[in-house]
Amino acid sequence: MIPYRLRSDAFRRYGETHFDCLVIGGGITGAGILLDATSRGLRTLLIEQQDYAWGTSSRSTKLIHGGLRYLKQLELNLVREVGRERAIVHRNAPHLVHPEELLLPIVEDGSLGKYSTPVGLWLYEKLAGVPAPERFRTLDREETLDAEPLLNEHIVRGGAVYREYRTDDARLTTSILKAAARQGSDAINYARATAILHDETGQATGVEVEDRLSGKKHRIMARCTVNAAGPWCDEVRALEGPVEGKRLQRTKGVHVVFARERFPVNRAVYFDVAGDERMVFAVPRGRCTYFGTTDTVYEGDTGYPQTKTEDVEYLLAAARHMFPDLKLEKDDIESSWAGLRPLIYEPGKDPSELSRKDEIFQAPSGLLSIAGGKLTGYRKMAE
Repeated sequence: MIPYRLRSDAFRRYGETHFDCLVIGGGITGAGILLDATSRGLRTLLIEQQDYAWGTSSRSTKLIHGGLRYLKQLELNLVREVGRERAIVHRNAPHLVHPEELLLPIVEDGSLGKYSTPVGLWLYEKLAGVPAPERFRTLDREETLDAEPLLNEHIVRGGAVYREYRTDDARLTTSILKAAARQGSDAINYARATAILHDETGQATGVEVEDRLSGKKHRIMARCTVNAAGPWCDEVRALEGPVEGKRLQRTKGVHVVFARERFPVNRAVYFDVAGDERMVFAVPRGRCTYFGTTDTVYEGDTGYPQTKTEDVEYLLAAARHMFPDLKLEKDDIESSWAGLRPLIYEPGKDPSELSRKDEIFQAPSGLLSIAGGKLTGYRKMAE
C-alpha cells in the first residue's frame, strides 16, 4: 500500500491502475479476500463504504468457534471446516485469538442429554481435529454447579467443558487488512460502489466509486470484481439490475451487556434456551458480561439494526431461567449491540434453521458475490 498524503492522490492513482481484483466490502470476508488475492500476486484494491468492520464484523459474539449446534442440523462439512479453522486462526493471530473454555450445562428437558452431549462433543472434536490435551471433559451435577454456582440448581443434571476461542472481531479484521497492506495491496474506506462498469459485451470491468468525504465519483477498472458486502450483498448485485436466483435472508442477532458484578459468571456458558431451538452465550470479558444472541428475520435499515423490546425480553427470560438468583432486569442492562447475518434464503425455514454455509454467485457479467458463512471460516471463504 502506498501511503498517499491526500485521498485525492489515492483516487487519482486508482483511476490510472488496472487492478487484477477489486473487492467491495471491508468486513472479515473482504479483508480475507484482499489478503489471499494479494498473497497470490494479484494487484488488488478493497473499497468500504464506512469504517472497516463497521457492519457484521464488529457485531458478532466475539468468538472463533466451530458451531456445536450445527451438528443438530447435520452440517458435518461445515462443522469440520470451521472447527479446523479455529486452530489455524489462533495460530496465525495468537495475540488476538485466545483459548476460552466454555461450560455446557446439561439441564432437565434440554436438547442436550447426559449421553448425547459427550457423543456430540466427541464427534465435534473429531471433525475439528482437536488434539488430546485440549479435548472436552464431562462433569457431574456437583462439579457443574461448583464450576458455575450461579446456574439453576433445580434443572442442572451435569455438564461438560470444552474449548473454543474468543477474539476482538473488528481488530482481527483490521489486522488482516494491515497484513494485506504490508504485502502491497490497497484499501480505502468511506468509498461506496455506486455502479458496476461494463464493456460493450456486458462484462463487468470495474466499479464507479463515490468518495463519501468529498462527494466526487471515480471510475476504477479491474479484471475481476468481487462483491463481499455482507448484508449489503444484494444491494450491490442490484446495481446490475433486478436480483435473480438465490438471495439473502438477513437475520438479526442481539447481545446485551451487563456490569460484571451484576452478572458475575466464572466462565463463558453456552446453553439451550428453554422451549426454543436456539443456544445462547454468557461471556465474561473485562468489567462486563455480555449475553446473546437472538436470531430473527430482519427487513429494516441494513446499517442500523436496532435492539427491540422483544429482543431484550427474550434474552432476559433465557438468563433468568438459567441464572435465577441474579433476578436480572431491564435496568441492569448497560448497553447492547445488534448485527445482521447475511444468510442464504431457504423457503419455509426459520432463521435458526438457515444454513451458515457460504455460497458464491456469479452473475452473467462475471461479477462474483459471496454471502453466508461465519467469522471463523473467513480464510476458506477467501480461498
